[in-house]
This record gives sequence, structure tokens and C-alpha cells, in this order.
Amino acid sequence: MKILLFFYVIFTNFLFLFGENLNDIKFWKTSSDGNSIITLEEINIKTGKAFLINYQLKGGYGWVIMRKEIESKFQKEIPLIFNLRSDADSDMEIKFIDDDGSVFGKKFSLKDSYKDWENICIYLANLEYWWGGDSKFNNLKAIEIAFSGKGTGKVMISEIKFGKAGMKSSFELAGPKLDQDRELKGFGFKQRRDKNLIPEDPLVLEYLKILQDNSSKEKMLLPSMEDLQCQTFNNALVAMVFILKDERERAERILNFYANATDPNNEDKLLQNFFYNGEARGFYQHVLLRDTQYQKAYHSPGGVDRWMGDMAWLLIAYKFYEKKYNSQKYQNIINLLKNLLISFFKDNGDGTGYVQHGFRNDDRKLHEDYGHHEGNIDCYAAFKICGEDLLAEKIKNWLDKELNEKENLPLDLYSWRVLAFGKDYQHLLNIVEYDFRFRKIITHNGKLVMGFFHGPDIKINNLWLDGTGHMACAYFSVGDIYRGNFYANQYDQFLIDRVIQGVKCKAIPYTANKEGGYDWVDLNKGFVSTCAWYIFAKNRFNPLKLLSY
Repeated sequence: MKILLFFYVIFTNFLFLFGENLNDIKFWKTSSDGNSIITLEEINIKTGKAFLINYQLKGGYGWVIMRKEIESKFQKEIPLIFNLRSDADSDMEIKFIDDDGSVFGKKFSLKDSYKDWENICIYLANLEYWWGGDSKFNNLKAIEIAFSGKGTGKVMISEIKFGKAGMKSSFELAGPKLDQDRELKGFGFKQRRDKNLIPEDPLVLEYLKILQDNSSKEKMLLPSMEDLQCQTFNNALVAMVFILKDERERAERILNFYANATDPNNEDKLLQNFFYNGEARGFYQHVLLRDTQYQKAYHSPGGVDRWMGDMAWLLIAYKFYEKKYNSQKYQNIINLLKNLLISFFKDNGDGTGYVQHGFRNDDRKLHEDYGHHEGNIDCYAAFKICGEDLLAEKIKNWLDKELNEKENLPLDLYSWRVLAFGKDYQHLLNIVEYDFRFRKIITHNGKLVMGFFHGPDIKINNLWLDGTGHMACAYFSVGDIYRGNFYANQYDQFLIDRVIQGVKCKAIPYTANKEGGYDWVDLNKGFVSTCAWYIFAKNRFNPLKLLSY
């Protein structure tokens, strides 16, 4: 019997190691985000054959995927190995898909790397839980190799196979990297507490005013980075800043634009208009602010979503105006936005539900077949502010079921849940604040400064400055004033002098540097959402509850 068992173990291991033909191109299927392009072909190289992957990533952030279904039984201690050569600047992702739909992945940059052939060895233990199913890995259903970001790329991969236990990994083990000083008491840099809040610099508000007055002939909407791109979410934030600072007329300019872009007879599909041929569709995430040789003003430049998260933030901005000025001026657009989000709501029938995505990719598709977590936090807050408590509660129940006890989510899925749900969720802040994969200490202009990256990545030394504002506001919202002061004060080291139309002002760029996929950021220009979060933080304001503390 022992001999039979021995041969059975040898045979099953043989099936695992050799039963999957990962090098046969016909077993790999490709897909994309709908705009981006990927081609996969087999080529000859000196050592045999290889896959040649050419791709074009389109839009603000594109992705392409190649996927192989796995039939054999998976052993968690066995790595996936392959040879890699790259002529690309984007990110590469390795994903293991569990049989319950859980996605575990590792993202790494190809920029200035893998110019010569290198061997890659990656274990399940190197992968973070990303989404779907649950955070426990059961059995491997598929492997995906993805490329994401911007631009074009050419990548070659050869000799894809499962290796042997004990091979040297190419990456660090996944999981939190906890700060040994994370619970240090007192005040100071290591303690991440300041007794006093540095006052808001009024020239940041001046920057938003000057940008509004000088970016278009209508003087209504603001571009995101002193450019042509005009984002709905960012303008909703700026409208809220103007309301918070009692710049009523300036807030009305933004709110009037969207309120007036509600012509039911609109027949221009790409125009920034709530309706198309009489159907309520919502607003595009971004449009071009003024005429160029390629595109009319206030039109989608192509491949843009009408995403429900933008609609939720815009609805919150209108409700803030209504609350601040006790005005029913925008009741029509409030009802349009609220009813659209309600129409997108999917009830799961078990006390949970979520708002679906909305129209995608210039209306080529309505919704994805899954819920978007960040956007549903926005919708929860909007529904609560509108008094739609039952729908809000179902969204909260769904988010709790989807996200609880997960430690590798994007930053705003922690900070925004605290802003939206309140003090009972304060513990979520420790998940990212204690962990050096999220919280970063960098040198900027010769000084140490601290803040947060947008997700867990121990190798990145950059700050997502929006996210640092999220965390400051979240700490204020739960009464942790000293920690809120600390992160709000970190912002001041990133103020840059700007001169627009001869007027001096100050702004804050989107990130501290270009590391981690932020090559597109102009560090010499401000970004309006970052300036908005700076002002929210300096006023201890929670935009998801419309409260100051």
C-alpha cells in the first residue's frame, strides 16, 4: 500500500509539473479594456521559441491581458518561472486566478528593466490578494499576464513553466511591512502627530480662482493639470471648495455648467450632456475644455466612461450647495443624478446591493458584471446625504461583505470608508498607516516628508498627494486631531509657486515625483484635486458627510 501511495504522489507531482503546456500559444487567449490592442505571436530565438507580445495601451490608463486556463492540481509551494525580455515602459502584472474568482497578483514596472533576458520566478506567496472571491487561495483556475499603463510596448517571454519548490524568488514575500515605531506615543515626525495645524495658505484657493478665470472663455470649469482635460470628479471637488470658502458665485459657475448640460434632445453622442437621444446617461468622466484641431470643446476625446462615481460626487456637490445656502436652485439636476444612480442599483436580494458602473467607453457598453468598490463608497455617501437610507445600507452591507479583513486594497478603500461610515471604521486607518507598503518617508527639497502611495508597494518611494489629504481628513473625522494635523501639515512642503496670467499663486502637484507609473505628472504644475484635498484638510472638512470638525 505504501508503495502504491508513493507512486501516486510521484505521478500527481508529474502531472502538476508537466501536465500543463504553458508554451503552446494556442492555449493563451488575449483580451483588453476595449480600446487598447494586444497581439501575440510565436517567434524563434537562439534558445528555441518565445512569445512576442506587442501592445498599445490607450486612454488615460489602458490594459491588455493574456490568459491560460489551468487544468492540473496546483501546489502552493511551486513557483511559476519564465524568461523575460522587455522593450516597454509600462507595468507588467502576474495574476493567479482562484477557482472562486479571487485574483492574487503582483505588479512591477518594466521601465529601464529586463533589456536583456532575465529569469523570473514567482510564488503564490509573492502575490497580494487583489479582488473577487475571498482572500484565501484554494486552487489555481487560470494564470493571467497583463500589461497596464500608457504607451506601446514589446515584450518577449520564453520557457514558461512551473518550477520546483525552493527556487530563489524574484520578488519579496507579500504582506504588510509594519513600522516598528507604529505605536510610538507623543508628538513628532516618528510619532506622526503634530499639536498644531499649519494654517491654510490662501494662495492655493487663489490658484483655483485664477485657473477658473483663465482656462476657457466661459470661465466655468477648471482643467485638471493646467491642460485641456476637464474632469467631472475634479470639478465637483472644486465646487465644494468654493462652497466651503463661501465663494458662492464661483461654485455656481461650475454647478451651472452641468445643470445646463441637460438637454433631452441632444443628438451629439460625445457632447458633455446628461442625455443622448432622450435617454438619461449621465456625464462623461472627462472632456476637452476648449477647441483643438482634433476635437470640439466639451466633447469626449474618445474611449471615456460616464462613470457612476463622478455622478455621485457631483450629486454631493449639489447637496452641499443646497445645505450651505438653503437653496432649491439645483433641484432638477439633483433629481436627475439621484434617479440615474438609483436606476443603476442592483439589488442582490440578501440585504446587499451595489450601483453598477454606468455607460462605458463612449457608451459602447452599459455596466460591468461586477461592482466597483470605490464608486459605491461615493454612492453610499450620496444616498445618505439624499436621505436614501435603505439603498445606502444595502451598499454598506455589500462593501462590508466584499472588503472586510482585506489588507491589500487601494488606499482610498480604507480612507473613504472611514470618511463615509464614521468612527466605527477607524481601525481601517491603522491598516495603511502602520504599513510601509502604503506609508512612505521620502526626501523632498532636502527634508524628510511623509505621506501615502495609492496602494501597497514596498519598492515605491513616492507620495500620492490626494491620498495624503484623504488620510488627514479621515483622521479629523474620527477625532484624531493630532494625527490629522500631522498629515495636513505634510502638504505644506509640496506647495509650488505658480504665475498664471501674471498673477502669483500657489499649487500642489499630483504626486511628489514620477515613480510608480506617474510619468504623466508635470511636477511644475498644480493639480486641482490635490489642491482641493489640501483645502479640505486645512479646514478639517469631511466631503463625504459635508461636516467640519
